Amino acid sequence: MSDSDRKPKRGRPQTLDEDATLKVAVDAYWGADPADVSINALCKLAEVSKPSLYRVFKSEDGLTCAALGSYAETVLSDIFVILGQRRPLSETIPALTEFASHDPKMERGCLFYKMRAGKHRLGPQTQKRVEDLNGAAVDAFKAYLEDRQTVGDWNGTLSAKTAAHYLVEQIGLALTQRASGADEDMIADTLKLALTALQRP
Repeated sequence: MSDSDRKPKRGRPQTLDEDATLKVAVDAYWGADPADVSINALCKLAEVSKPSLYRVFKSEDGLTCAALGSYAETVLSDIFVILGQRRPLSETIPALTEFASHDPKMERGCLFYKMRAGKHRLGPQTQKRVEDLNGAAVDAFKAYLEDRQTVGDWNGTLSAKTAAHYLVEQIGLALTQRASGADEDMIADTLKLALTALQRP
């Protein structure tokens, strides 16, 4: 069959730059309450049409889910890198504290924690992504603590899972304080105090 015999595809050709649109969406969601950012506002910011956006992301829920996934890969992954280095608690605690209290990227807080706090206002696809990321964070902290317990660096007075949940919540609190404009040094001191509780006999 020649090219002239082929039927043309219906609809307008897809011209939306998915990566660029995701960057705009991440920035918009990160700087506000994600549930308050409308599709119309995002289309205007990204300079794309609503039909082309829906053609790629299928729905508003699909867009918020994709934006959270992009954020997790480019920003939240820093925490997983710190834990994956398997350094002693005496080195890992300062690294986590520095990330949460002074990293310039986190000046507006954390998009993941924002979405977690308001997930009841988000779609089911995004809610599932939030729950999966939260579970992955707890698992990463749990694996780190179990490794530290094996080498005698962590006393294990709590179960690793309980301690992992504790760490996830304390870092989330620090990042929420960043978003509210609290003093970074105060956040660092408070978080360090909370995290070093795991080092006590």
